[in-house]
Amino acid sequence: MNLDLKHRTILVTGAAQGLGLGIAQKLAGAGARLVLADCNPKVMDELANPVFAGSAIAVLNDLADPDAAHELMCSALAKMGRVDGLVNCAALSFHKPFLETTPAEFDQVVAINQRAPYFLSQEFAKALSEDTSDPCVVNIASVNAGIGNRNLTAYASTKGALLAMSRAMAVELAPRIRVAAISPGAVLTKYTQDLIAKGEIDVEHLFSRQLVKGFISVDEIGDLVVFLFGPSGRSVTGSNWIIDSGVTAQ
Repeated sequence: MNLDLKHRTILVTGAAQGLGLGIAQKLAGAGARLVLADCNPKVMDELANPVFAGSAIAVLNDLADPDAAHELMCSALAKMGRVDGLVNCAALSFHKPFLETTPAEFDQVVAINQRAPYFLSQEFAKALSEDTSDPCVVNIASVNAGIGNRNLTAYASTKGALLAMSRAMAVELAPRIRVAAISPGAVLTKYTQDLIAKGEIDVEHLFSRQLVKGFISVDEIGDLVVFLFGPSGRSVTGSNWIIDSGVTAQ
């Protein structure tokens, strides 16, 4: 399998920690140059990580800002010269009953999880160089788009929209740009561990719904992203890749 990304420059949002950072590290390990974007200043510290070895830049950017997509792409192009791939990974989630969610909370989760990927993908498509080979967008959705979970209605609605957007984009941007989505289940990150500590995730109940017991690793998602960007994934577009330990099979 050809996973060589040495000629790729890929922008990853939500890259300061968790899944976004893990994906960026996997892409760097395959030879890609990276634009690490996040609203968390910790993203700047990641440039010292040996895996990036001088082949990455970091951009502080708040995707809740209506102008964030344009500003982020301008910064990426100014510093790297080109962007060949995009990973929309940044996301906001909160556990709150449907009847208690406020308009302000809903608008914020939509701004980050739905509006930002839409317009950042638009900026990416507009900024492509003519000589870019096999440009690709990977949207990180969620298994919550396909199953119902309490206290996650606002979050789930944005991830469902992201899946619909991925399919429509793949059709509209073909054959120039490939678009794929990934819907992870329970990935073990620090955020997940914090939710467990707060009692918002019942691990025993979570595992009882799985065919493969246990948490999904960040590396598993990162490996799939590398495949989708690599030469071996050149025929993949318009699809949603579910890695959920078998939850949606039942």
